[in-house]
Amino acid sequence: MKKRSTSRAAPTRRARAKGPSAKPSRGQRGLAKANLPATGAEPLDIDANRRLLNRYRFVLHESLRLLTGWLPKAATFELKCEIGRTIWENALHVNALYLRLREIQSPAFQKPTDAALVTLMEELPNAPDEFALALGLYRVVTPSLIAALESHETATFPNSDLPSVYAIKHALLDLRARLARVEPLLEHAARTGKITPAALAWAEYISLLLTACGGVSGLGKRPEIPLVAPVGRAKFQAPREANRDERFSNLAADFSAMPDETDYAGHTVEEFERYSTEMLAAETVGLVMFLAPSMPWEFEFDSARHLYDEVRHCLMGYEWMRGHGMDPFKSPQYLHVFKWRSQFPPVMQYCLLTMGNEVHAFPYRHRRVEAHKESGDRLSEQFVRYDIADETQHVRFGKHWLPELLKQVGEKRSLEKYTADVLKVWESQYRTGKLTINVE
Repeated sequence: MKKRSTSRAAPTRRARAKGPSAKPSRGQRGLAKANLPATGAEPLDIDANRRLLNRYRFVLHESLRLLTGWLPKAATFELKCEIGRTIWENALHVNALYLRLREIQSPAFQKPTDAALVTLMEELPNAPDEFALALGLYRVVTPSLIAALESHETATFPNSDLPSVYAIKHALLDLRARLARVEPLLEHAARTGKITPAALAWAEYISLLLTACGGVSGLGKRPEIPLVAPVGRAKFQAPREANRDERFSNLAADFSAMPDETDYAGHTVEEFERYSTEMLAAETVGLVMFLAPSMPWEFEFDSARHLYDEVRHCLMGYEWMRGHGMDPFKSPQYLHVFKWRSQFPPVMQYCLLTMGNEVHAFPYRHRRVEAHKESGDRLSEQFVRYDIADETQHVRFGKHWLPELLKQVGEKRSLEKYTADVLKVWESQYRTGKLTINVE
């Protein structure tokens, strides 16, 4: 067999040609075409790109923030859970856009110069009720955001701007799935008379505000239309009490002694019934986030995860109870715990939760893992082990962010002294069940 020569042939005159007159090869022409938008239109330039990405980030970010305040206020359980999930997913998408924006603008987060868009997001939380809020956010604003992202995905440079395309594709997956989950909730609310004329008027108002800013993208027509808030508008204020819907029949129960751990069956029922009430922890994290808007983005990102972890723990309790033939809506809700925590400054609420409830839960949780193992109850064992993993991270969050929260409020005590003082309140009131609630 003849050995192939490794020497290269001399370049042809055509290949040596240089300058504007040289024709690109077929491969070069294909590469250039691949880096143009699928629409064939002129691609977005980088200035338009960052302006649009910042608008999407702003809408997602402000939606997250307003929902942290609304989480305790919403009563319908399924909607409350969806709000918690929206907060977490929005945090993931805001973070993805943050990582992209810091590469193409400084600072990464900038308040949009479009006053109409700012007005839209400032008005959104002032809904007359939870379903008015849901209509405005999920039926009006979110579809416009999806349309803007779909257009952007195909209008930008698919290669040069791939980091933006990647973030957009993942956001679209979640946003479309979100609407598929929420729409049945809204349809059920309409059938049961929970969507009032005031809620419909509010949704129409939000639609007009959205039109006034040219949609989420800002690229739509902006007709001259009167913008008068409907009579149902209610200036949003952070709630001091948590709401539950009419299916919950035991709202103000006091803590009762759990069956002894030697009574495995009886204690396990109470254990998972209490998991089903962990929405209270999610609501406290949400209130802290809402009342501490000047904290760094990283705090919001960690806290959004903390919040949704607690929603998942609540759902874990529901899953366990339903699997054992129990009705979770009959569980005591201990709503006075949220009311008790909410009377304190945000930093103290955060300390009570992370350095009180969460730090001190580990010995008990580890005992329960062993008890479930011994009984052969794999499901309960796995549930508690996942809970331990989440709570370990929450304690890390607390240790990391408490110093920053204390710094922001000008606290003079050391972290150790402040924590010790707060834990005295936790021990004397929460642990004993003798909660002192100041009535204004």
